[in-house]
Parts: sequence; C-alpha cells; structure tokens
Amino acid sequence: MLRRSQIASALGYGYVAVVTLVALIGTPGLARGALPSTGARITDNLYGTAFVSALEGWVVGAFGVIYHTQDGGKSWQPQLSHTQEPLFDVSFPDRRDGWVVGRTGLILHTADGGDTWEAQKSGVEKHLFSVDFANPDFGCAVGDWGTIVLTTDGGKTWEPRPLPRDVILNGVSLVDRQHGWIVGEAGAILATTDSGTTWTEQSSGIDKSLFGVHFADLRRGWAVGIDAIILHTEDGGATWQVQHGSTTTDTLEQVGFAEAFDNPSLYAVTVVKDQGIATGDLGTIFHSSDGGQTWAREPTPPGWDVSWLRSVSLVPGTHGAIVGAAGHRILVDGGRIELPHGK
Repeated sequence: MLRRSQIASALGYGYVAVVTLVALIGTPGLARGALPSTGARITDNLYGTAFVSALEGWVVGAFGVIYHTQDGGKSWQPQLSHTQEPLFDVSFPDRRDGWVVGRTGLILHTADGGDTWEAQKSGVEKHLFSVDFANPDFGCAVGDWGTIVLTTDGGKTWEPRPLPRDVILNGVSLVDRQHGWIVGEAGAILATTDSGTTWTEQSSGIDKSLFGVHFADLRRGWAVGIDAIILHTEDGGATWQVQHGSTTTDTLEQVGFAEAFDNPSLYAVTVVKDQGIATGDLGTIFHSSDGGQTWAREPTPPGWDVSWLRSVSLVPGTHGAIVGAAGHRILVDGGRIELPHGK
C-alpha cells in the first residue's frame, strides 16, 4: 500500500498535478497570461509571496499572475509576467531585485521592483518549486527529481547541480552566501556550507515528505510537511526534533477524517524574531509567539472554507502575508493574523 507521504510526493504535494490540470482547462473571468485590470479581484490560486517591508510585497500564482502591493496588502497592482505558466515561488532580497520560478524550469527576474519581468535561462526543464536569494547575486532554486540550480551573478547564468538520486525537492532556505538548506520527499534534508558546491544529507528522523524550510540564522531552523510535522534544529541541522505532528506512518486507508483534520499537511514556515507562522491544508495556520519554540493552531472563523494555504512571508516588525487557494490573502499586521471572512 502507498503511504500518504508517497502519494503526496507523487502529486507534487497537492499543487503540481492540480495546477497542470487547471492550466489545461482554463479559468473563468481571466484570459491566461493576460494582465488583469487594476480593480480585478484576485481569484487565481496563489503559491508564493515575498515581503520586503511592512508595506511592500508580491504574490505569484496560477496562469503567470504577479501582484504587487505598496500599502501592506490593502490593494494589489498586477504586473505583467509574459507567461501563462503557473508560478510557484518568489524571492526578493531587496525591493528592486526579485526572482520567480515555475513550471518547466521557468525563472523570471526583475531589476525594477516588478515593473518589468524578463526570463532567465535556468538550464533545466524540470518544474522549480522554490527559490531563495541570500543577496542580489547569490541564489538557489530547487524542484522536481533532484533539481538544483545556482547562480552567483544575479541570474545572468544558472548552473544545474542535480542530486545523484531522484528525490523531489520542495523548499530551500539560504542564510548567507555560503550556507543553505533544502527539504524534500521522504524526510530529505540537505545542507551546504560551500555555496552549494556540495550538499550533505542531514537526518530528519522521519520518512515523511517535507515541503517548507526556514532558517533564521546559522543554527536555528524549521521544516514542515506531511501530517502537520514541524521539525526544529538548534545546531544547524546536526540534530532535528519534532515539535508538532504525527510521526507514525499509516496507509491511506487507515487515515480517517478526524486524523486528517487534526494533522493536515503543512507547506510553509517562517520565523522572524518572536513571531512564527506555518501554513497548510484546510486553511490551517499554526502560530508561535516565542520564536518558534512552541506552536498553537490558530482558530478560524465560522464558515472558513479555504482548501489550502501555500506560502507565508514575514518581515521584522511582524508584517507580511499568507496566501493560498482561490486568491486568498491573509495579512499579518503587528504580529496579528487578520483572518477575514472573504478575500
């Protein structure tokens, strides 16, 4: 029997297969690749977000959509991506330079805060699920079947550094130009101390797929995944401890509704100073107010119908956003998670 982690990995943790299907059948109300009007509601699935200040941030998602806010998410302006492909992640090391990654090795770059976006040659055709930049020169993107690509010149050139084994890589976090971590299926955690020249496997202690990773500094990091797993390290990944979630491995038939509700998959995590947020299936949000030492599930309002939340971004000052299915955008203001009844 297939384990839940195996099934989730095969589906690209819920969004790759779904996005591919939706991209084929289209979406009502918005021509694929077209620039929506300024006043249009955002209803497409959103997969990534990046904030650089309390006021300025970006979201990306299905059908090549990119939106930019300069007022902390109160309003969003569309930016033209020149693609119809789904965009899975976005990274801005500063307010001018940003990168977006997506299907079939797609990488887009802006040097003017998103006023213009141009494609860069990744050198790969595999889907890219996550991207992170330590500074405007050094960045890393990861994706399907062990794909890793690196740049040391702001994306003018990207060098493929694939793993020698086929493992789906779902998330990457860079602390500086030398140090970074990658997570993926079957509990995979990889670390580099030499700018991605080599990657060393770390023991997560679990065999469940991990989807998101964030390191606050060289020692403190978190990884999240299947069955509401939250892992934490205080020693740069030499050892990992389970902070939350189920570590038992069940077959699909053994997992009931109650278990799935109590332990939904988590896709993203970030910790900035005292505030931490992890997000996932069923619109789940876990919140930490002690720097990621403990986590509690955020109560949701009556009628909460969000199927999944894919990404979170926080900046010092505890501002940012959480984004997910059907254009949902949940703002974080002063450490408060503002849960709306609508978008």
